[in-house]
Amino acid sequence: MNRIREFIDEYLYQILIGLVGIIVVFLFVIGGLMLSHGDKEAVVDDSTGVTSESSVSDASLQASSQESTRQIASGTSSNQQMYVDVKGAVKNPGVYQINPNMRVVDAINLAGGYNRSADKKQINLAQKLTDAQVIYVPIRGEKGAPITSTVTPTTGGGESATADNSAPDDSGNTGQSNEQINLNTADKTKLQELNGIGDKKADQIIAYRQAHGQFKKIEELKDVPGFGDKTFANLKSSICV
Repeated sequence: MNRIREFIDEYLYQILIGLVGIIVVFLFVIGGLMLSHGDKEAVVDDSTGVTSESSVSDASLQASSQESTRQIASGTSSNQQMYVDVKGAVKNPGVYQINPNMRVVDAINLAGGYNRSADKKQINLAQKLTDAQVIYVPIRGEKGAPITSTVTPTTGGGESATADNSAPDDSGNTGQSNEQINLNTADKTKLQELNGIGDKKADQIIAYRQAHGQFKKIEELKDVPGFGDKTFANLKSSICV
């Protein structure tokens, strides 16, 4: 027991220095491990943040591109206006706005449907419509009448479009000339181009045509209420059937 005390007394200073050294080394090791682990976590966090920001940026660019495409498509669709001219044996002949998916049957429905004199057997109701197309519905007994035709705009003045084919009358003459207006195919606006024909008289011609079918000869115009010999004489050179 006395030897132990003597040993401790003799080497106490050395023992304390050794313990302090061991503690210092231990603390350095622990500190190094902790610093190394913290750096690894920071690198992982930075990498994750960069990846997340890149994904968000790509998603934003893709959404912006899709929206621009939709706006362009919408603008193109809204600017595309198509019209057809429906003539002949329908209740309300005239020019009607259509969309690219419509057929001949849709154009006839827009014009109020057939009148009583229409020859439905000659019409291809499934034909797809095109812009500036003429839809002509013949009357019963009419021979060789074209059902539809496409019109081509002209580069000069006067008429903006002329039909490829015009409906013939019973005598075999083809449609209207450049100077004359056809009583059977002209709409209300066209009829008002005649001298002395206003809104009311144009309506009377159309009403007569719907009730009795197409004019067989220009002299039948005198049978329309409000049209006498004097009016007919003034219009005779400007009309045809």
